[in-house]
Amino acid sequence: MERRLFLLIVSVVYSFAAIAQTAQKPIVMVVPEKAWCIQKGYTKDGKTVDYEKALLNNDVLNAVTRMGAIMAERGYPLKLLSATLDAINNEGALDIALRSKGDGEMIEDDLDQLLRVANADIMVNIAFNRQNVGPRSQIEFRVTGVDAATLKQITGNIGRSSASGASFSTLVDEAVSGFMDSFSYQLLQSFQNTVKNGREGTFVFKIASDCPLNFESEVNVNGESGELAEFIEYWISEHAVSQSFTQGGKSRVRLSFEQVHFPLFGKSGFGGRQRAINAEGFIRSISKDLANLGISVSTTPIGIGKVYVVLGRR
Repeated sequence: MERRLFLLIVSVVYSFAAIAQTAQKPIVMVVPEKAWCIQKGYTKDGKTVDYEKALLNNDVLNAVTRMGAIMAERGYPLKLLSATLDAINNEGALDIALRSKGDGEMIEDDLDQLLRVANADIMVNIAFNRQNVGPRSQIEFRVTGVDAATLKQITGNIGRSSASGASFSTLVDEAVSGFMDSFSYQLLQSFQNTVKNGREGTFVFKIASDCPLNFESEVNVNGESGELAEFIEYWISEHAVSQSFTQGGKSRVRLSFEQVHFPLFGKSGFGGRQRAINAEGFIRSISKDLANLGISVSTTPIGIGKVYVVLGRR
């Protein structure tokens, strides 16, 4: 019995190691948790997280930096929060459609913008409480893995350091040491599932004022006739992984698809090489087919998991 248990443990350990060595790893970005930031007052208006303000606190900066280093040590490609914030500040004026409601729908909040610019696969949210025990310090550290496209939680753990006079980074290491292997394993498992089954995206099609057709217009494609909405639904079905998607609302001027599982990789326009694609890259390829109907395609990404697709005159 003990031998079988020992062999089982060894098998699990080797499985962890094999996945860690061979699996393609997701790009991660470490950020302070939203609820924690609001609780600590790192906000712009009491509701919107001010990440730049949070990073001015040495403990927050040290925690983000150390957690990023821990992920990098495990082989994860890393997008730095500070560098992403700098990139956003250097972007210049954003398309006004992203910052206003645009017919009551198009709006990109600060987190959407952060994720779009970083283009990370997974957000590693962190939160911590530091307390003094006499001359020593102790921290409780919470880590949550979140899919950047859907904002669905993948995994999460809480650890506590001992009370000591060690540096803050050392306390972080100790607090997370007990669960980092399983945390990393669950991130990899989730990402490999995404590679296999596609990433979820939402696509909202709208008709511009100059578009020669609406979604109820009759079209003829390759000898088959039907409404424009039916053709777009057919295209989504043909290109989604395992034809997995959910039809949303439909009217003459608006059409939406949710939980569309699109592939993470596709062929580039030149040379036919495989490359990583996001939701916008996936849906833009429909423009080649719609061009034959005299329709142009304009896309506006919201974060990395949602895209508005406006159809106009070609």
